Amino acid sequence: MRRMANMLDVLRSHLPRLSRQEAAVAQTILTDPQATLQSPVAVVATRAGVSQPTVIRLCRSVGCEGFADFKLKLAQSLVPGVPFVTAAVESSDDTATYAAKIFDATATALHAARTALDVTAMDKAIGLLAQARRIVIFGLGGSASIAQDAEHKLARFGIPCHAVQDPLMLRIQLAGMGPEDVLLAISNTGRTKLALEAAQGARDQQVSVIAVTAPNSPLSALADITVAVESAEDTELFTPMASRIVHLVHVDVLTTGVALRLGTEKQDLLARIKANLRTTRLPMARDPQPSH
Repeated sequence: MRRMANMLDVLRSHLPRLSRQEAAVAQTILTDPQATLQSPVAVVATRAGVSQPTVIRLCRSVGCEGFADFKLKLAQSLVPGVPFVTAAVESSDDTATYAAKIFDATATALHAARTALDVTAMDKAIGLLAQARRIVIFGLGGSASIAQDAEHKLARFGIPCHAVQDPLMLRIQLAGMGPEDVLLAISNTGRTKLALEAAQGARDQQVSVIAVTAPNSPLSALADITVAVESAEDTELFTPMASRIVHLVHVDVLTTGVALRLGTEKQDLLARIKANLRTTRLPMARDPQPSH
């Protein structure tokens, strides 16, 4: 039996093609799908600031017969999965089953991200990072570990960079930045208030902003360049597990691109770093020599 498409994913995928008013309805539903289930069409229209016929048109744009049919499919989309874990996992799953689901969901998310990759935006972002005098990377919550990973990779190229998750420290960092610097802002939803404040603070300082975030999000609107990453989960209900791995791969693509863009001038530095790191490890065990 074919699995029904998740209505939240359908709404997200249709956003770029919707009219301004229909997009307002879609964003209202995505912000609080549970409230939509409990509301008549008039209330949803009022929340979105549109007319009731616009709500109906949005429902038909995403393949539903009307508002009632849309609410039914939306309710069915919210049922699967154990809330706050992952959409693929169900409470009855044993270890082998949910482990396989997590691996499969991650592989699917990576394949979708590869297909949707905006190479032009990625190339522009790589160019900005490679030329930056200084890079500050900002991420909160689950995005903080991704910011730290980006710092770990970019530090190898001799570019001054610092991962920050403290908003006050970020303000201190931004005070000394200017047009030659870059803020790399990482946010799964692109709606975190502190991330938006960070991007706006950078713009006020004429600092270039690269956002690794959801397309058509408030953070994307503030960025000079957006490396768009669609969330693989409904983050209002589930932990963004696969999405976090997808973000890490995008960071890997960015930093690999910077390494290639910088070319041979950084090869000696990378070699010295490797040599320094080698002294921190125990030597690999060797097979015992055969006795004669």
